[in-house]
Amino acid sequence: MKDDTLRLYHQQAVEVWENFCRLHRDLYELTCEEYAALLSGEVEQLEAVIPKKESLMADIASWDDIRVSLITALNDSGAADSPVTTVTQLLRVLQGPEASMAIPALTNLNALLIDIITQTQEQNKRNQMFLNKAMLSLRDIREGFTGKKKTYTTYGADGLTRSANR
Repeated sequence: MKDDTLRLYHQQAVEVWENFCRLHRDLYELTCEEYAALLSGEVEQLEAVIPKKESLMADIASWDDIRVSLITALNDSGAADSPVTTVTQLLRVLQGPEASMAIPALTNLNALLIDIITQTQEQNKRNQMFLNKAMLSLRDIREGFTGKKKTYTTYGADGLTRSANR
């Protein structure tokens, strides 16, 4: 009985992880699209990407709610030896049904999900660095038009910032 219950929760977890992987892959692709729009200066394209990303984030949050409900139902069923509170614990509890399968679907999907999330975070960092550089360039241009002297900030031996006008 307990094994059948765990198999049912395993199937549900695989469905959740499949959707997580699909949605996070789509998010990664949009993040790359966003970077391409930033590089090309296509503001309209950038404006179109932002609502898509927000919609994907809402879908991911919905599936995360389903994941939380799955963990709650698993705990309420008593199929787990101890209460599950984290994803790591969920994966550990579902190792039994996973081991009886020819392909460890949940383990593979979790590894794929971690990889996609890592790639997305790296791409977001690149996007942010590009935006920061663009903002600095815009500030320099604005200061050039207003006739302000260029100020450089450096760090002294004591670690404090020092400004120098040029």
